[in-house]
This record gives sequence, C-alpha cells and structure tokens, in this order.
Amino acid sequence: MMNKRLWAAALSICIACTQLPPALSATLGPAETISDLRAMLDEAVSGDTLLISGDVAMDRGEPLTCAASVLLASQSGETATLCGLRLRDISVSFSDIRLEDSLVVTGTSTVHLARSARVRGRDGQSALSFTGSGTLIIDPGCVIEGVSGGDGVSIQHTGGEFYGSIEGRVLGGSGDNGGTAVLISPLGNAGAVLVAGDIQGGEGISLGGHALDLYNLSGNAFVTVAGSLTGGSGFIGGDGVQLVSASDTVSVGINASVKGGAGQSYGGSALILMNASDSSSFNLSGAFSGGNAIGEGSTPGTSLQLVGDGAVVRTRIDNCILEEGRHLNATPRPEIILTPEPTATPTAKPTATPAFRCEVTPLPEITSPADNIACIITPEPPRETPEPTPEAAPEPTAAPSEAPPSEPAAEPDAPAGEDTE
Repeated sequence: MMNKRLWAAALSICIACTQLPPALSATLGPAETISDLRAMLDEAVSGDTLLISGDVAMDRGEPLTCAASVLLASQSGETATLCGLRLRDISVSFSDIRLEDSLVVTGTSTVHLARSARVRGRDGQSALSFTGSGTLIIDPGCVIEGVSGGDGVSIQHTGGEFYGSIEGRVLGGSGDNGGTAVLISPLGNAGAVLVAGDIQGGEGISLGGHALDLYNLSGNAFVTVAGSLTGGSGFIGGDGVQLVSASDTVSVGINASVKGGAGQSYGGSALILMNASDSSSFNLSGAFSGGNAIGEGSTPGTSLQLVGDGAVVRTRIDNCILEEGRHLNATPRPEIILTPEPTATPTAKPTATPAFRCEVTPLPEITSPADNIACIITPEPPRETPEPTPEAAPEPTAAPSEAPPSEPAAEPDAPAGEDTE
C-alpha cells in the first residue's frame, strides 16, 4: 500500500512538471466562437495559453483535440464560459473559467482543473465524465456540481494507465433521486485514484445520493480516500461510501470523515463493503457515522456494513471511530411535554381570584360586629349578592300596619264607658 502511494505521488509530480510552460510559450486569442478555438488548437504548441472571451458554445462537430499541451483561460478582466465542451485525446488545463452543460472527456487525455475553475452539469448528466485512460486532476478550490439528479464526477477506466486526483468540492445533483458525487466504475489494472476533497451526495426526495461509489475494481488498482464524504439526505438517506465488487490485488485505504445521509425512513450507512475476493485488501481508519433518522418509526443508518465473509476477512480496522446514526424523534417530545405548562398557569389564576374577591367585598360592609359574622360565611360568596337586609325591611313595615287598627279600636271604648256611667 505504501509503495503504491509513493508511486501515485511520483506520478502526480511528473504530471505537474509536464504541465510547466516552456520558455517560448505564446498567448493566442481570444476565441469568441468554437471555430476560433478549433483553429487555435490546430496552431498551438505545448505551453501555449489560449484565451477565451464571452460565452462559447460547443457545436455538433467532432470533440476538440490537440497534440500539444495547452492552457485555456479567460481573457483578462472577465470570466469566460465554455458550454457543452467535449474533448478527446487532448492535454489541457483550465484556469479562471466556467464550464457549463457538462464536460465530457474521452480517449487518452490529460485534464487539469485549477482551483479557479468551475464545472456545472446538464440536467440528469454527469457534470464531468471521463472515459478512457490518462490523467484527471481536480485542484482544491475547484467546484464541480451535478444538476437535477446528475452525478458530479464519473470515471470509467477502460484500459491503459490512469491516475486521478480529486481534491476539490464535488456535489451530486438534487432531484427525485440525488446524484452520486463521485462514481468510479470500472477501475482496472494500472489505475489509481485519490479522493481527498469535500464530497457530498445530492439531496433526493426519494433517495439521497451517495458521496462515493466504487464499483468493479480489479487488477492492481488502488484507491485512497481522505477528506470529508457525506451522503445526501432523502426519504432514504444516501451512503457515504459504497464499495462493491473488488477482486485480484485491489487495495483500498480510507482515512477520512465519512457520514451517511439523513433519512425520513432510513438513514444512510457510512460505509458498505461487499463482494470482495482474491487478494484484495481494505484498510479503514478515521471516523464513520451512520445517518440520522428523523421520521416516526424510522431506522438510523449504521457506521459500517461488511457483507460476506470475503469482506470481513480482507478488512483491517485500525484507529476507527464508529458511531451509529441517531433517532431524532426524541427532539420534539420535550416540546409536547412543555406545552401544558403555560396552560396550567391560567387555570391556577381563576382559583385564586375568588379568594381575593372574598376578602375585598366584605371590607366596605364591615360597620359593626354583626358584619363580622357575615365575614365568617365567606365560603359562599354568591349568596351574599341577595343579602339578608332586604328581607328585614318588610318586617318593620308590617308592624306599623298592625298598630293603627289597634289604636282606633281603643278610642271608641272610652266614650262607651262614659255613657254607662
């Protein structure tokens, strides 16, 4: 594994050296149409810089090709755009330029995307598709973005030597099903890839996209994974890394932060490894976290899934942090428990208000000790509203009504006594 890493580092240094412009390099352009660019490529020699101005769209003709190693850059003071660019058997670097509607590379090619380059895909297609052999270098700071469920970077190694270095930011496209950020299938003999950037699967309504898919690895191919990889969220979260089918003497080393995507029903797994055979080997270190599950009755993702005896036997786990996904349904529950507390305070207030009314209403009526008796009968405040005083008022009025008949009855008795005498 160490020898292969040294070989990859040496190869990258050699590639960088071959891209240094010679002393007699020239600057051509600017090209304002695709025809201008074709003519400049025919005239260019290694080390030349070809300037692009405005928006240049690819025609339906043959892919662009060039025998020399050249640099494509924007004219000074602007950021040019190349739309739908297709390349074949070419050695080219891009600097301070935008590539829209996908970049397609075939044949034996060397493509270098500097940190100021940006690639954006076409709906449902890979933003950058590389098929064949050669070299693909994506510098830190470069951004590659899939659109409408399209993949970010797709690599198909179909023979010869291939070296890839992906250190930029790669995003799978969002859609019904999220796109994979980096898809490598197949990778065969004399193939080496370093994935060390910020790699994120696309968000999906149904399925979240995977961060890295490694399918059909064979020969003495090897892959080194570093950086940060995160599966896309969705109803089913995307996985961080899927490694399926490795045979012969394939070697894969992962020392990265790998996370599964969050899911409404199922969280994504951090790493799934299956169908390993022959002398293939896998070395794992770093941090692996399953995706969280946020729906009721959902299942969180796992940190590591080794499927089959071959995967278990051929995997070495060293200095790993394995963390299973969490169920996030517990977060809203405290809110439901706390909501009755505000409703409990108003219910306590009405019980307290009658007590205050009971104490306040007797105060203006206490004029004699007799009223203190009425204050003792405070537990029944509603009965004080009629008050017993209106009932006592009719009793004095009834006494005078009985007195006048008795007094006039005594007055006629006196004269009657005088007549008898």
